[in-house]
Amino acid sequence: MRFCLRVKRGLVLALATAVTVGCARTTQGPVEAGAARPLPVRGVRSPANRFEGNFRARLTAAPASQRFVALVDLSEQLDLKAYARRLRASSLSKAKTRAAIVGALELVASRQQARLRPLLDGLMAEGAIGEVRPVAVVNRVVVEGTAAGLLAIAGSDEVAAIRPDWTSERTASRAGEIPVGPGEPLGVSFRSWAIDAMKADRLWRRGFDGTGVVVAIIDTGAFEAHEQLRERRVPGDRGWFDPVEASSLASDRHGHGTGVLSQAVGANPDGRVLGIAPGARWAAALGNWRNFYSRSRMTLAADWVLRVARPDVLINAWSHEEGDCNDFDRPFIDAWKASGIFVVFPAGNGGPGRATGESPAQLSGIFPRGGAPFSVAGLALTGSPDPLSSRGPSRCGSPAFPTLAAPGADLPMASAGAPRGYLRGGGTSLSAGLLGGAAALLLQAAPETNPETLERALVKTARDVAPHGRDDATGAGAVDLEAALALLLGESGS
Repeated sequence: MRFCLRVKRGLVLALATAVTVGCARTTQGPVEAGAARPLPVRGVRSPANRFEGNFRARLTAAPASQRFVALVDLSEQLDLKAYARRLRASSLSKAKTRAAIVGALELVASRQQARLRPLLDGLMAEGAIGEVRPVAVVNRVVVEGTAAGLLAIAGSDEVAAIRPDWTSERTASRAGEIPVGPGEPLGVSFRSWAIDAMKADRLWRRGFDGTGVVVAIIDTGAFEAHEQLRERRVPGDRGWFDPVEASSLASDRHGHGTGVLSQAVGANPDGRVLGIAPGARWAAALGNWRNFYSRSRMTLAADWVLRVARPDVLINAWSHEEGDCNDFDRPFIDAWKASGIFVVFPAGNGGPGRATGESPAQLSGIFPRGGAPFSVAGLALTGSPDPLSSRGPSRCGSPAFPTLAAPGADLPMASAGAPRGYLRGGGTSLSAGLLGGAAALLLQAAPETNPETLERALVKTARDVAPHGRDDATGAGAVDLEAALALLLGESGS
């Protein structure tokens, strides 16, 4: 079975093995980090009503035949901050730290999910639940079933909360669209102004093109037949995840993901130059089918990124409007960063007004020290803030939103319509793609650099954009790759 987290029959075997081995391969992380010591686990208190909001009322009022998708969160969660502190004291390499974090998350999840297994198995035999997908990025099981089945699951002592699936299909996300304009004709050959603005070409001349680095994206997919992406996907299940149709060929029915990914890792063939890290390989998860966010798809995509793709860089070119400061995605970001992945988000396309950021980019309380996600604002061709780019301050208490800025207007990008198709567009999603490519160049030069060190280097070396000092339009300023490289080569591994 290609997608080992898709379980419909044989639940006894599936829940015993899917989390501990599954698609993610077994790791010996907790053993290497000293498994004789118990893993630090947070007990999540179960409220009297384990259903989020009015979900219980919806279930009790529903016809017996109606089916729902729900996210069942269990009561034991790995304390990532405590475990990360333990690992830092062990001075493990970046690879061993990743293995330890992933292994610990899998162990905590598999242990408790096994105790829930008999109940789920019985409900499946009765037809009360159907599809079951256990994950480990957070100790959760995604379940499809009837109201009676979900109400029965809520009675288990292993369950902390049951959330309904939520989708942005009924709302509009500003960060999730790329404003496309005619601009100047692209012609047979062209060069993105972002290459010189970010000084990527100066790193290329020193031999840094992203070789050996994997850049992943969660988005609308990726058109792998495009000349900018062709033959650069990570092979097999590590390179593509489709939780909707289980396809094996990477595709993109919307185009957003293809355009963003081309900014990061475009191969720049025959003088058509737009990718910052043309030597990097890529992986993609169809988390935002047709550019709509859903909790269930994002949970599955987040788990795949952590356990299967295992990238060095992750571009999250999406946002949603499920409440200004909804923290549903925070555990994913924390797990990714704890495992050593550099994670980047777009600031949003809600400018030029103040406090127009979107979540999760404007959240606070992110691993490891309670700061903000790394978010990127957009610059116009003049180098000034792009009017569409969302501004701070964060409505969620983060003092550092946006983090910094990168080109975000009048950019050539790959189109999902044809193998040599191109568009010209803008938006902070493209800015995030460029920053993902920038991170790949720096990680090739200093591969043991952890995400926090890389973030600090990019912020410290950013070029100031008027007005002087940190501001709500461009954060610390514009990315300067040459300066960031110079600083990192003296700080890598710190």
